[in-house]
Amino acid sequence: MTRESLALAALVERIAPGGRLVRRRRLPGGLGCRMDVLEIERGDGSRWKVSLRRFVQPDHDHSTPERVEHEYEVLRLLETNGVAAPRPVLLDARGEFFGVPAIVLTYLPGRPLFATRNIGGWTKGLAGALRTVHAVTPERADLSRLRVQLYDDIRERIVEWIQGIKGEPLAAEIQPLLLARLSTIDVAPESLIHDDYWPGNTVWYRGRMAGIIDWSSAKVGDQRVDVAACRIDLALSHGVEVADAFRDDYERLLGWPLRDLWYFDLLRGLPPLRQAAHWLEGYHDLGMHHLRERDVKARLRVFLRRALEEGTR
Repeated sequence: MTRESLALAALVERIAPGGRLVRRRRLPGGLGCRMDVLEIERGDGSRWKVSLRRFVQPDHDHSTPERVEHEYEVLRLLETNGVAAPRPVLLDARGEFFGVPAIVLTYLPGRPLFATRNIGGWTKGLAGALRTVHAVTPERADLSRLRVQLYDDIRERIVEWIQGIKGEPLAAEIQPLLLARLSTIDVAPESLIHDDYWPGNTVWYRGRMAGIIDWSSAKVGDQRVDVAACRIDLALSHGVEVADAFRDDYERLLGWPLRDLWYFDLLRGLPPLRQAAHWLEGYHDLGMHHLRERDVKARLRVFLRRALEEGTR
């Protein structure tokens, strides 16, 4: 047996004593992690599917044992509060089985969806799922173990993200505006946020949202961070109109318009300005091979230019 096979067998024995691995299937889309579905035959003959999440990039921010432990605790929090997400099964933060941190989760049937029809139903589903996340507030749940994102964190992100975009004229316009206007924006860390919410981190089954995955970045923060993050990806994959439709769906559920969303649109638009090719790897792995770097960059610039104009009025 290979080292990988031995490790998988040991893992199966830990979570299902007397069981055996029947089948393994890799899930597409991960950039910092490898995801596999394990089908296990238990000792009593019943079948059980779980997801194995391995943090295979040691230089990735979320691959440290501490961050993996954090994600596991977030998954337990989600389970307690009824958010549609995988449930935690086993934590291996120190890499006992595979030499890298890993988490075993319950398996959500389905796959990420990038709709080509019924776009309205799709954006409504994305908005509705996000509202259930933001309904988890300090008044409803104990969020004291989560990092709180405030002004200093946002300022650090702006400075960090801008480092790799030197020579990009649009970024040179965005950065000073973000720094100058930060103190005028009412940043309200009032709920749980995913902080990497996009269609690739959602699972759909038979046309309905089954759950949200990849909670490595979760923290307490401003809900506009998640709305803007998803809007950026929707603008890249489908265009500005679909990004706006998602915002409108979210605001209808919220009951009022999101003020100063332009600021968060600009903030979340900085990373793809420097990493468009890297983002495309994730899209292509999910089957969206029609997306090309020049087209994605053009859509992003249209989206950011509009937000920049709104912020400078």
